[in-house]
Amino acid sequence: MNLKVDLGNKRTIAGAIVLICIIALVIYSPTIIHYTNPSVCTVNGVCEHEQRLILLEDLIPLFILIGVAIGAVVFFFMSSRIEGTKQDMKKVTDALIQFLGKDEKQVVQKLLENHGKILQAEVSRIEGIGKLKSHRIIRRLADRGVIEIEGFGKTNIIKLAKGINEVLIEKK
Repeated sequence: MNLKVDLGNKRTIAGAIVLICIIALVIYSPTIIHYTNPSVCTVNGVCEHEQRLILLEDLIPLFILIGVAIGAVVFFFMSSRIEGTKQDMKKVTDALIQFLGKDEKQVVQKLLENHGKILQAEVSRIEGIGKLKSHRIIRRLADRGVIEIEGFGKTNIIKLAKGINEVLIEKK
């Protein structure tokens, strides 16, 4: 019998266990405090309430340490998932760019050089691309969802699509 456990499932289960422990601690803490609370003020000349406050003061660093540890564990679980998602987005975007033609790649490269935003007139100034060809390339890229066209006076501003812009600009 071969059992394979996915690392993502282990993390989800560990996160659920930590969450259940925190909820149980919150629910049962008042009961535990109530039963351990001293009923008389002094025993043998020592005030039990003061002793309890001293104990709580001594435990404050431990509570802080536990809080920081829980925060670090949650950060570890969440950051690895986010990083995995970013890596997947980069792979998909790189694969999509491979399907672009030579001229389309030039336009995307020009967009990347200008932080994902240029005027349509700048596209027509790329070597080997005239006004008509730039218009056709931009229309194809817009139809594919690679870029967005925004009117700006008598010309257009060409922007990389939001998801592609985030991945490609960060990658550079």
